[in-house]
Amino acid sequence: MPGPIQAILPPLRRLWSAVTGGAAPASEFPDVLVHDPAAERPHDLDDPFFDGDVQTRMGDVIASAGQKKQSL
Repeated sequence: MPGPIQAILPPLRRLWSAVTGGAAPASEFPDVLVHDPAAERPHDLDDPFFDGDVQTRMGDVIASAGQKKQSL
């Protein structure tokens, strides 16, 4: 069941489209919105997970481990 935000967004987009006279470009509405509050905080440059590529690879490892666990 979608949450209240997901239920409110489509009507708001239609309203905005009607007010502005057209649909917003698809690039303004990404499929995935990444919320990363840690990106604004100071970083420990010695931290091996500081690099975004490392974080992505570790996320893939965690996701594949979760998928393997579900398939057992």
